[in-house]
Amino acid sequence: MNSFPFCICVTVSAKALSAILDNGGRGTYGDSHPWLIAEELLQAARDAGATLPLLLATGTPLELVHWGAIRAIDVGELHKGTWESRCEFDQLHTVNPLFTSIDSVVLRPGAEELRREELEGVRPWRHPLDERHIRPYAICETPAFIAVAMHEKTGGE
Repeated sequence: MNSFPFCICVTVSAKALSAILDNGGRGTYGDSHPWLIAEELLQAARDAGATLPLLLATGTPLELVHWGAIRAIDVGELHKGTWESRCEFDQLHTVNPLFTSIDSVVLRPGAEELRREELEGVRPWRHPLDERHIRPYAICETPAFIAVAMHEKTGGE
């Protein structure tokens, strides 16, 4: 399966990451922020027959350390204004040291900018991911190293 053109980037503590890796590298990421748009992106990826990647960043300064495929995103409102989002992901893969800097990933341009690029051939300005925009999660363009890895993993389907 091919990767979706966009991915979700999140921060994770070193302790939580260690627990995930000790558990075989698969797991669930929980957040008290409603991941409503992320949930829509996952459905769009599925509709396109693609996989929505998840990028994990940790440390000080933040570095991209692992990535995996999102299996499910469940968002629920527990009480008025109180949310719980759970993101289930498959096996994590280590990010190549060449691409660990969070600014090696760019934030997704707005819908109008993407449409203008598609229709008019005008490439929008790409803004690198930074620590201000990664929380609670960031929607970024899927980096080429993930797209290539997913393509190779499925035998080029």
